[in-house]
Parts: sequence; C-alpha cells; structure tokens
Amino acid sequence: MMELLGICWKFVSDVALGLWGLVESSGLFAWDLLVALHVNHPRLEGLLVGVCLAWLLARRDRHPLLRALSAPLNLVISILDLAWDQMMEFFGDIWGTLKDWARRSRAWALGLVRRWAWDPMMKSLRWAKEKLSRKEEKKEG
Repeated sequence: MMELLGICWKFVSDVALGLWGLVESSGLFAWDLLVALHVNHPRLEGLLVGVCLAWLLARRDRHPLLRALSAPLNLVISILDLAWDQMMEFFGDIWGTLKDWARRSRAWALGLVRRWAWDPMMKSLRWAKEKLSRKEEKKEG
C-alpha cells in the first residue's frame, strides 16, 4: 500500500514539477522577448504597447477586470487630452497676439511713411498740377 502511495506521489510531484517547468520556461521566454524588444526594437515595442492599450480601451466596458485596469489609462488619456487642448489654446493665443503686433507695427510704419513721405509728395504734386493748370488757363484766356 505504501508503495502504491509512493508511486502516486511521485507521479503527482513529477506532473507538478513539469507544469512548474512549463510555467517557468514560458515566463523566461516572455521576459527574454520583452528584453529583446526593448533593447533591439524600441519602435516595435511602442507600437505593440499602443495596440495593446487601444485593445484594452476598446473592450473596457465588457469586462469588470478590464474596466479596473483601464481606469488609470483613461485618466492618463484624459489628462493628455486636456493638456493638448490647453497647449493648442495657448499657441492660438500667442499666434493671435503676434499677428496683432505685426499688423499694428505695419500700420504704424505705413502711417509714418504716409505722414513723412507720401502726403508731402502728393501735396507737392497737387501744387504742381494746380500751377500747371493755371498756366494753361492763362494761355487759353
């Protein structure tokens, strides 16, 4: 009887050791694969992480465990979305301010040119035109 129990115990322990070896080999394979991706192919790693996160977000409403796992990811995405909106508003405001400054500077420079060059030149041309017109009237009359 003890011999039969010993044989059964040896069978159960060998099966358990075999399963542990399978789990250990699978874990080492996954770890080596992750290290190789991280060291040799970081862009592929980023792509795979992005695909996994997209899959997680697409299916988060169907399973409570996925919903719990995706809550921090959803928080991060919400924060990034808010940061993006704030950044776009900030750059939009800066762009509007710079355009306004450029428009005002151009108007100021054109005002100076008009005041100091264009208007006096036009005034002298009108004066010359009036003078020539008076000469023609005197010739005709």
